[in-house]
Amino acid sequence: MCLNRDRNETSSFFGFLANLKKKMSVQSPRLAVSSSYSAANYLPAVLKTNQSGWIIEYYVENPQTQLLARKKIKLQRLLMRYPSKTEARKHINNIIVALNMKLSTGWNPYFVGEDARLYTPLKDVVEKYKNEIKRNTRPDTCRSYTSFVNIFNEWMNKISPNIYSSMVSHALVAKFMDYVYNERKGQGENSLSNRTYNNYIKNGSAFFSWMTDKCFCKENHFTKIKSKKKEKKSRILIPEETRNAITKYLSSKNPNYLVMLKLMYNSLLRPKEIRGLLVSDISIVKGQITVRGEVAKNGKERIVPMTPDLIEDFVKLNLQSYNQNCYIFGENLVPAKTKLSDNFMPKFWAKMRHELKLPKEMQQYSLRDSGIFEMLKSGIDPLSVKQLADHHSLEMTTIYSNHVDPNLQKIIVDNAPKFAQTSQ
Repeated sequence: MCLNRDRNETSSFFGFLANLKKKMSVQSPRLAVSSSYSAANYLPAVLKTNQSGWIIEYYVENPQTQLLARKKIKLQRLLMRYPSKTEARKHINNIIVALNMKLSTGWNPYFVGEDARLYTPLKDVVEKYKNEIKRNTRPDTCRSYTSFVNIFNEWMNKISPNIYSSMVSHALVAKFMDYVYNERKGQGENSLSNRTYNNYIKNGSAFFSWMTDKCFCKENHFTKIKSKKKEKKSRILIPEETRNAITKYLSSKNPNYLVMLKLMYNSLLRPKEIRGLLVSDISIVKGQITVRGEVAKNGKERIVPMTPDLIEDFVKLNLQSYNQNCYIFGENLVPAKTKLSDNFMPKFWAKMRHELKLPKEMQQYSLRDSGIFEMLKSGIDPLSVKQLADHHSLEMTTIYSNHVDPNLQKIIVDNAPKFAQTSQ
C-alpha cells in the first residue's frame, strides 16, 4: 500500500511537470528568471521507480541554456546495502529531503565540481586577471592588457550584464570587434588603424588564453578573428640637414632634451629606457650605459656603448654631483628622484616639429629608425646593429633597410661599377 501511494504521488508530480512543460512551451522556450514557475529555478527531487531501477530525479536550471535540465541519482548500489526496500526507502527519503533543502537555498550542481569555474561571472574573472598580470608582467604590458579587459568588460556589461565567463561566444567576440573598429574611434580620420585593431585581437587572445588555462572558459574565440592587413608605418627617416636644424633649435631651448634624442639616434635606446636611466647607469670612464632589466623592453639587462659626442654631453651634465639613484632625466630634465612623465617627450617633440615646420611623418621614434638605417648603410654589420637595437631577431633589424633613402640616386651614380670600360 505504501509503495503504491508513493507511485501515485510520483505519478501526480510528473503529471504536474508535464503540464508545467506544456505551459512553458506555449509561453517561452526559456525558463525566464521572472517566470512564476521559476522563483528558485528548479523542480524538487522525487523518487522514481521503473523497470531499470530506482533513481532520484530533479530538474535544475542550466546556467548556459537557461533551460530546466534533468538530473538523476542512481540508487542501485544503495539498495544493495539494505536487507529490504523499506529500510532503503528511509535512507532515500532523507537524501531527497536534504537535496530539496539545498535546492531551495539556491544550490546548483552546475556550480560545483571541476566545471564550477565555467560559471564564474565575467566581471569577477576580469578582476582576477588584472590582479595576476599586475604581479607578473611589465608595467607597459600590464597597462595594455588592463586597458583591453576594462574596455571589453564595459562593453559586455552593456550587452549582457552578469554573463558567465564560459558564455562569451564567438558571435559576441565578433560583435565586440565590430564595435571596436566601427564605433569606438569613429569614422574617417578618427577611425581605428589596422595596427590597433590587430592589437585588440592580440590582447583579447591573451585574455582568453589565460581563461582557458584557468578553466574559466573552454575556447579562445579571439583566435578565430582574422587580423587586418598591416599598414605601412607612417614614420619617415630624418635626414642629416633636418637633424642639424633640430640640434640648432634645441641647443638654446632645451639641450638636455637634445641629449635624449641623441641617445635614441646614436645608442638606439627607447624613450622608456631613456626615462628610466639612473645616474649610476652611466660610466664616463668606460663610455658605457647600463640598461637595467626592469626598464628594458625584453626585461634583460644590456650594455650600450656611447659615441664620443654623447660622452662629452654627459660630462657637461656633471652627474657626479648627484645621488647615484637619481633619474638622469627627472623633473625639468635634470637629475631628480622623480622620473620624467611618460608624455613629456612626445609633447615636446610635437611642439618642436610644429615650430620647425617638419612633416607629421617625422616622429620622435623616427630618430631611432634613422639611427638603425644609417648604421646599416654605413657598413656596420647587421648583427652588431641588432644587438645594439635590442631586437629579438636579425630579420627585424633588416626591415629598417626598406626605408627610402633620399640620397640613393647620388650614392648609386657616384659608386656604381661601370658595365664595361670603353675607350673614347
